[in-house]
Amino acid sequence: MIRYHTTLSKLCQIVMCICIIIPACKQSDAVDDDLSRYYFPVSALSAQGMVYTYENLQDSSASPEVWRHTRKGPNRIESINYGFDEEIVQRQYDRIVDNGVVTDSLMLYSTNAMGQTARINIGIISPHRFPFQPGDSSSVWLTKMEWWQPEDSLHIVLERRRRFQGYTQWKMNGKKIPAVRFTTDDKFETEADGWTSTRWSGEEIYAQDIGLVYYKRIISENLVLEFGLERRE
Repeated sequence: MIRYHTTLSKLCQIVMCICIIIPACKQSDAVDDDLSRYYFPVSALSAQGMVYTYENLQDSSASPEVWRHTRKGPNRIESINYGFDEEIVQRQYDRIVDNGVVTDSLMLYSTNAMGQTARINIGIISPHRFPFQPGDSSSVWLTKMEWWQPEDSLHIVLERRRRFQGYTQWKMNGKKIPAVRFTTDDKFETEADGWTSTRWSGEEIYAQDIGLVYYKRIISENLVLEFGLERRE
């Protein structure tokens, strides 16, 4: 969610572009647990879609993250992230397969100083969003993508490694909801006259029959992104 023009204030779009899709079920330590119920409730998505609003837990005065998820067929979902003026800043299409969720395509939208909007098509190198059989904390699921910024042709490669950390609970509207927790390890690389690389850590929580309800990214000591689900409608 958000835009990116190589400044830290735009970094949240980069972070959210590989974290929003994910899935669940019975509370057991078995390796073959089915996590599909922790994914967004696909069957409940209408033609108008369902809007998820996430509040900024680090800065209550900041604008929230807003996503609309719409079912596009029995196994395909369109997810759109909106900016401050309700303009589209990200659009992605994800597909449910037998063992999880994969990304078919993803686009970012960048606005220049003249007010012109450019679409950035993201190259999907590793499409894995989330497993339905989690394994244990030694198992890793990789999301990896690359693109070139239209403003300066900067080459960007972003990858996220997810690890399942077990079951937890999420409190919402006074109720405790079964949930699952993942930790994440990210690598963000840029290439202009040579490669530079940045790494950060984080965590994600997905609630049963809701989907993503919380995420945190520790970019640096002075930059932490933390969002929690405020409402869905």
